[in-house]
Amino acid sequence: METRVRPSFAVHVFVIVLLITAFAAPAASAQGVLRPLAQLGGASYAVAAADEWVCLGVGPNLALFSAPDTNWTPVGSIPLTGIVRGLAIAGDYVYVAAGPQGLHIVSVADPTELLEVGSLSISGTATAVAVLNEYAYVAAGAHGVAAIQVSDPTAPVITAQVPLDGEALSIAISGSYAYVAAGRGAVRILSLADPAHPTEVGAYLQVYDAFDIAIAGAYAYVAAGEDGLKVLSLDNPLQPVLASSAYIEQGVALAVALRRGPGNSVSYAYLAAQEGGLRVISVSDPYAAEEIGSYPTSASAMDVAIQGHWLYVADGAEGAHALDIQDPLSPASLHSYAVLSDAWAAAVSGNHIFVANGALGLQSLSYQGGQLTLLDTLDTPGSAVHVVVSGSYAYVADRQGGLRVISVADPAQLQEIASLPSPGPVRGLAVRGNYAYMAAEEAGLWIVNVQNPMAPLRVTIVDTPDRARKVALWGDHAYVADGESGLQVVSVAEPGSSYLVGEGFDTIGDASGIALRAPYVYLADGDAGLAVISIANPEFPGIVGSLPLPGRTVDVLLHENNAYLAAEGAGVYVASVSTPELPSLLTSLAIPGFSSGLALGPTHEILIAARDGGLVVAKMQPPHRMYLPVVLKRS
Repeated sequence: METRVRPSFAVHVFVIVLLITAFAAPAASAQGVLRPLAQLGGASYAVAAADEWVCLGVGPNLALFSAPDTNWTPVGSIPLTGIVRGLAIAGDYVYVAAGPQGLHIVSVADPTELLEVGSLSISGTATAVAVLNEYAYVAAGAHGVAAIQVSDPTAPVITAQVPLDGEALSIAISGSYAYVAAGRGAVRILSLADPAHPTEVGAYLQVYDAFDIAIAGAYAYVAAGEDGLKVLSLDNPLQPVLASSAYIEQGVALAVALRRGPGNSVSYAYLAAQEGGLRVISVSDPYAAEEIGSYPTSASAMDVAIQGHWLYVADGAEGAHALDIQDPLSPASLHSYAVLSDAWAAAVSGNHIFVANGALGLQSLSYQGGQLTLLDTLDTPGSAVHVVVSGSYAYVADRQGGLRVISVADPAQLQEIASLPSPGPVRGLAVRGNYAYMAAEEAGLWIVNVQNPMAPLRVTIVDTPDRARKVALWGDHAYVADGESGLQVVSVAEPGSSYLVGEGFDTIGDASGIALRAPYVYLADGDAGLAVISIANPEFPGIVGSLPLPGRTVDVLLHENNAYLAAEGAGVYVASVSTPELPSLLTSLAIPGFSSGLALGPTHEILIAARDGGLVVAKMQPPHRMYLPVVLKRS
């Protein structure tokens, strides 16, 4: 007879303690996770138009507009997980190519309440999408074209991935063929006889770069980069023949849209040509295409769409523009839309946030109830890349325009009150008392007297060994993140007689961002991650800790016992620095765009300026915990 021994109550308790310890002692994630709370804005790379609606990519958002009117603002908007790169409208759905985040499908049945109904990850980078009947075809860069069944938009299914020479960048469908603009791979032709399994059946190779393609009737119109527009005859769909070429005087043709007339005839093609703006091509005779006009845009024209006599340009870091093209030779500006389309840095005063927004200058926002709302925009002459608020004034570092002093007494009515040209491109600044300290790259540290904000006065310039990127202050010293020369220390006890102290500390990376909590300086050290440097003796700073991180770290923010690091292309890292000598990674947050600047929000949120990804508000929150019932049974 087998004897069974019951474990004692003490053994039960011991096992339970072990289990609780196992659940309660995970890695650093137990400290919390950084979760996004709000997001606003971003650059515009894609636009599409159909019937009465215009769809625009705004960073990681899809925005829906009606036809241009006196107040061209979104009717509806929805956040997605990736920067919008391409759009197609089919019925009540918008199909969104979202780069590495694949395909998103959004219902616009209710234009005021957009709803994402489906999504699908694919191999490659989704840059464009075309829809035919029950299938969507996604240009996936070096991974060719993905065929996706969307008969049920809530459950898209990939049916094939077709490899191609070059990089699939754009797709146009005509009949039972898909024509793919494949970059250096020229134009590739796919048969859609079996729509679930396209096959390559031909190519047109006499084009060096094919970025976009549109088809009308028996002709294909190819945006051919520096070669402008190529018009191809499709009399034989499998063997296109060059009808004519139209070279452009300026820019690189990235996208093409056609002004269609009766019977699908085409008289004009419009090219989005990056810095060349909008180029107007006459194609009334497809065999004699020629450039006949142009329209400059503010930034870099990336995409173009036409709806009747209205034309829309996605202009990258300066948002989007609506034009009237009733006179094809003289497009007339109607409206522009740009919100945080190139967010470099942020600063806070009360419940208001001020964002250095590149070429758009300074933008002010309110943040209440978890909602970001744009209040005002003040353009600066160059590119606004950093901002500090002190009292009723915002001090803006403008790379080309130097120091700009802006009254923010009324955040809804920004007003520039003074400016001062800089000795070099300004990247960062700090303000303390009567002085502003500006990191001016090759020129070094530039010190300005701002005792009277309406009349700033240049005090002195202290040359630094490399390129001054950011600056922090403590006591009688300014600490400069000086690129490849690491940390440099400047005595500012007498601002007019400031000078370099010692030899600084040369880090192994590219010092781009700085935060200070005496007696330590924390450097965002480029590819080397985080460097922690003791400044107990400013003449002899020395490294005490470091934390390698993926990506290129460019800014750092300290809050409580954590360091937050912005890393271009990787999002934001959170590291514990409770022991400065042993920084440890706690968590990270991947966000669309390029994280470039960090600031502490009105109620201790983390503000992330994400360049083309707009502004993100995030906050550390406790991790989700799983509680299991414990039942004790006394024997």
